[in-house]
Amino acid sequence: MSQNFYLRVILLSTGLSLGACSNEPQSTKTDVEENQMLAEAFIDAFYSFDPEQLAPLLAAAGESKAQMLYYQGWAEGGEYQIVERKACAGETPDKITCPITVQDNPVLALETGFFVTDTFSISFSDRKIVQVETSSNDQPIYYEARDWVKKEMPEIMAGPCKGFFAGGKTPADCARAMTEGYKQFMIAKKRVSAFIPDTFEPPVLVEADGFKLRPLGPDLVDIDYQAYMSSIEHLQKTFTRNTSWPRADLTAEDALLDMQTEQARFQNRASFAYAVLTPDGSRERGCVYVYPSAKPGYDAVIRLWVTQREYDAGFDALLFQWVQTWIETEWPFSSAAFPGRTIDWGEWESLPDRTS
Repeated sequence: MSQNFYLRVILLSTGLSLGACSNEPQSTKTDVEENQMLAEAFIDAFYSFDPEQLAPLLAAAGESKAQMLYYQGWAEGGEYQIVERKACAGETPDKITCPITVQDNPVLALETGFFVTDTFSISFSDRKIVQVETSSNDQPIYYEARDWVKKEMPEIMAGPCKGFFAGGKTPADCARAMTEGYKQFMIAKKRVSAFIPDTFEPPVLVEADGFKLRPLGPDLVDIDYQAYMSSIEHLQKTFTRNTSWPRADLTAEDALLDMQTEQARFQNRASFAYAVLTPDGSRERGCVYVYPSAKPGYDAVIRLWVTQREYDAGFDALLFQWVQTWIETEWPFSSAAFPGRTIDWGEWESLPDRTS
């Protein structure tokens, strides 16, 4: 693009015109044409990875200015490369969308061969950009990897990704750190890929005497939330052995995110979490979790809990006995551990983790 072009779009974005500063005639372009020109200039400036080109175009964009400058820094750190750029097109005279398909390092780290399309939705007023929103067609594994990094590598979130897309100061460093985090996620994912054989289908409904098991997911969020919030102190002592879960300040939104995570892990065959329900499915009595083991000598870790009400009624012992038989007869494990039950917690925690 010529210097005169950038001068023109910068002047437009600040409400001036080139004719006001020269002998050139005033523009005869329509608002839509001017807005489309500004939208294309925005894309050029964004993928130049030069904030000094991008910032003037966003002078009237309010909160979007900081968000887009952060995202530009992230894209630079992620080494975004345009694979396909379609022309910006108007949804309305004052709103134009620009779909851009890119190759980037964070997604490359996930080894999916997928190219993400970012869609920039740009709003205008008086021939100035006043808001920019983005959406992406990221695959579910992208969000699974991001959640894994947040949980397993908190130093990234407290360091280069502090203020992640919310005012952080090091977006490029964040993108590079997340790329490395995604690589570690894939290593961990491959490590557990042999957790169960490809030919084994985990059960999705198990009916027993007085209860049934169903995979945890968003459809069970309400009764699951009611169950563990009814037994906070009991579960902190008997299940997590700390005060991180459950706790009184957990919200319904927290509960839904947890259910979505458990459902994704089940679908990806990474782990299997089941609600233990009454036969009519109206109440949750507890939960059973089937995890891969990081300890040598064991290929699975099984944990379970019941509510205070069910514990007082003696259901914990009955469920544990049933689960032992179920795992032994219905699952393809050679050696499953039940920490805190068949092996003492201290002994379990003293076992070294596998190194590969």
